[in-house]
Amino acid sequence: MPRLSDKTAIVTGATTVTPGGLNIGGAAATELVAEGARVVLADLNIDGATALAEALNEARGPGVAVAVQTDLRHEDQIEKLVATAIETFGGINVLLNIAGVFPPGDGDIATMSTEVWDDVMAVNLRSAMLTTKHSLPQLRANGGSIVNTASTHAFAGDTSLTGYGATKAALLALTAYTATQYGQEGVRCNAICPGTTTTPPAQQLPDVVKDIYRRHTLAKDLNGPAELAKVYAFLASDDSRGINGETIRVDGGLLAHQPFMPDMVALGAATATSQ
Repeated sequence: MPRLSDKTAIVTGATTVTPGGLNIGGAAATELVAEGARVVLADLNIDGATALAEALNEARGPGVAVAVQTDLRHEDQIEKLVATAIETFGGINVLLNIAGVFPPGDGDIATMSTEVWDDVMAVNLRSAMLTTKHSLPQLRANGGSIVNTASTHAFAGDTSLTGYGATKAALLALTAYTATQYGQEGVRCNAICPGTTTTPPAQQLPDVVKDIYRRHTLAKDLNGPAELAKVYAFLASDDSRGINGETIRVDGGLLAHQPFMPDMVALGAATATSQ
């Protein structure tokens, strides 16, 4: 029996993109359905979410996926999303908070506008709190798994994406607090931290930029959405029932090495030691 055959999941940020294909949310939803789950795809891009739902229903049987246009900035739309999941499938067992934004205006602190900051906070952080809040009655009654999507930006600074990094770090705290408050009621909450992933936006990056990311990744190449999807499915399943409040980096080893290691490799030199 597929390990998610009795599960219904809400997946935010789940869509297919033209050009590029599945984003991380779309790949995660596809993997969950392959494992037997039913999914509610929540995205502002309703055309992409609907196209994905239709593809999943055609491939896996009618009624396994439904798309709901959702602007995660608005609590009433999140309430509607949760209600639709309950009305359509009878309950909720899994919540994957994957939607996120990194707008061009999210630069350094000196140039940050409050409008951009507030928007990034609303989509990346507040929405995860609100989807959790409104899903909790179902999850507390049925038991279930929440997976938040942070980032390697949660662990180290950058010259831009200040708001993005701040939200991702805050999501790690939200994950721990959720696990602490509801773990004894059968609710698990964990976080995945992707590194640079070949999502549709990343596919459009110049090769010189992608080569920098590859040089700092210990794997042979960058992860794609499909590699992330396997981890979401594991954390959604009962196979991970012993894991709660955990942060899992799925970054191909991006943060596992000393920062100077790629430069040493390029020089053909062994790492020098100093006391």
